[in-house]
Amino acid sequence: MGKTGKWIIGTLVALVGLLILLTLSLPFLIDPNSYKDLIARKVQEQIGRQVSIPGDIGLKVSPLGLKTVFRLGEVRLSSTPKFQDTELLSSRLVEIQLALWPLIRSKELQMNTIRLEGVSVNLVRGEDGSCNWNDGPTVAKEKPQYPAQQPEAKPASPIAAIDIGGVVIKDLNLSFVDKQAGTSAKVNNFNLTAGRIRPGSPIPLQSDFALLLDASGQQPLTARINAQTSLTFFPDQGKLSVQGFSGNARIAGGSLPVPEVALALTTDLDLDLRQEKADIKKLTLQKDDIQAEAVLSISGWAAPKMAGTLRIPAFSPRAQAAAWGVTLPLANPESLGKLAADLEFTYDPAALTISRLQFSLDDTSVTGTAAASNLQKQPLYDLALKINQIDLDRYAATSPGAPPAQATAGTAPAPPPQRTGEEPLLPVALLRGLNFNADLAIDSLKSGKVNLKNLKLKAGGKEGVITISPLAAGLYDGTISVNGEIDARTDTPRIHLAKSTRGIQLGPLFRDLSGKEEVTGRADINADLTTRGLTRSELTRNSNGTMNLAVADGRIAKLQVLDTIRTANALLGAASGASAVASTQSSTDGQGTTFTRLSASGVLQNGVFRNDDLMAESQLMRIAGKGSVDLVSERIDYLLTITLAREIDRYGQAGLANLTETPIPYRIRGTFDHIEQSAALEEIVKSQAKKVLVKELEKRLGGEKPAGTQKEGGGAEDLIQKGLKGLFGK
Repeated sequence: MGKTGKWIIGTLVALVGLLILLTLSLPFLIDPNSYKDLIARKVQEQIGRQVSIPGDIGLKVSPLGLKTVFRLGEVRLSSTPKFQDTELLSSRLVEIQLALWPLIRSKELQMNTIRLEGVSVNLVRGEDGSCNWNDGPTVAKEKPQYPAQQPEAKPASPIAAIDIGGVVIKDLNLSFVDKQAGTSAKVNNFNLTAGRIRPGSPIPLQSDFALLLDASGQQPLTARINAQTSLTFFPDQGKLSVQGFSGNARIAGGSLPVPEVALALTTDLDLDLRQEKADIKKLTLQKDDIQAEAVLSISGWAAPKMAGTLRIPAFSPRAQAAAWGVTLPLANPESLGKLAADLEFTYDPAALTISRLQFSLDDTSVTGTAAASNLQKQPLYDLALKINQIDLDRYAATSPGAPPAQATAGTAPAPPPQRTGEEPLLPVALLRGLNFNADLAIDSLKSGKVNLKNLKLKAGGKEGVITISPLAAGLYDGTISVNGEIDARTDTPRIHLAKSTRGIQLGPLFRDLSGKEEVTGRADINADLTTRGLTRSELTRNSNGTMNLAVADGRIAKLQVLDTIRTANALLGAASGASAVASTQSSTDGQGTTFTRLSASGVLQNGVFRNDDLMAESQLMRIAGKGSVDLVSERIDYLLTITLAREIDRYGQAGLANLTETPIPYRIRGTFDHIEQSAALEEIVKSQAKKVLVKELEKRLGGEKPAGTQKEGGGAEDLIQKGLKGLFGK
């Protein structure tokens, strides 16, 4: 090595030694506390806040590695002048330990421990919207215009490596009070401990804090939260990995139905900050035996897109309600015994798609798909579900309890709520805003003791028009099919229904609806109806259309044709010449009226059904008739013509054989709850009496005449006929 080289090395060593000596002498040459006033003045000039540093500012340098310890004691920073009574920020201790030699030698940032203690931040928004951390909008200074320049490449980071021994934060408190909204949020006693921080190496983290949320007029919500995890970051790749995150929270107050709720959350997470991607490998949220498991993939921060799965293992909602002290208002003690869900979905700001949906509640299982598109404008919902069974009776509410206790003396009981009118049956505003397509298949549906089998429903809604095409189901050994449309574009919706049933057994249907088989038979019914209105009475009053029905092998319990006629006949026998009309009230005590077939068709106009072609037949009689059913006033008025079969006495119907030759007028009228039936036998009496008198007079006047002589000269028969007309009016 030449003299020049030795001289250069010696010079460098001397410079380094001088630098080290200067660094070591800094704490003795400079007193940081003497700069407090300068710091306060500069802060005032820059941000318009008052800063005070009553604590000491410490600076120490050790020879080994030029380790420097910077220590800042108590510091206070004021709010804007409008919030002079609120301190914006204060801290009790800030301590940083920095190794200067690695920074000088290789641009490696080495820090032993960063400590923050007793930091408090108080944020306030006033009733006028002003904030204690911001003086309000400022007018931007006009910047001089320069010619456009090509963007320069970003310079390399001046720090080659980072190695921090740890971070300790104790007793950090953050408060935000919004006087404008009447709410506040506080984070109290926030503590954080982080292990050694180096790129590419796991960093152990542990934290705990208390949370308070307070809304005006509501009970505050409090939570105590603690969490721990391991974090690894790769600054050169812009990636972050969270492994084994585990958090627990105990929440109380607010609108919770129980004094306290304990939640547990675990997850693993990978973040790619440059590509704006996040992968949540497994997220588990648990409360007692309720658990939700999710796997998510997220891309894009400004307009995030998500894809993932969500699974809720089976649990008992009823058991959870009991644990929370909530009594379910359901009559069946086995309802809500088991619930589970499993779904796969994708999401972006414009659409949510559930490509696989599995849901079960008690004995009901649901599979299918669901989607919501055009979310940012007018959402369109698509639903396709297959359901094994639904028993709505299982979820019937409990019957009302005992009446409230009598009011004490001097206290009047509260009057029952007064209803101003009928409640609308159709939610017009909701229907008007629905855009949807639905395709449902239900193997079995039970509601109010009515059982539907193989129910299929296809429905859609667009711009206030709801269509059903069709609703089809098996019903009591038959089928029912309904096509319809609800037009809710106006304030008074219009409805069109086209319904047909085939082979429905009316007996079981009436038994399940009313408890009695008042009507039996196998029915085919067709109806094409229109109506408009909101309430039940409006829809009934404005109903119009056509209907026809055919019933085979049936019985109407309240139609007491033979009993009514027999009663009238008995009255005639007891008092000849007296009133020849017998009347009975509707009853199911008699045998009713059976028929092998019954048919009718008619027109429904303004809620009144009119029918002129009622026909019915049985072995005992034939029935023809016409009449009306007023659905508005709930009244019925029918006039039937009954013709008894000649062989009626062969079927055990004694006492009616003498009535088989003359049609019997039969009237049915009254309200739905009180129907009267009457048989008018006056014409039968006149006809029979007339025949008897003619025969008797013919005998007395000479008997029957030989053939060919009855028309000659009129004779006695003409005199008899004229006399009978005067007697009977015919």
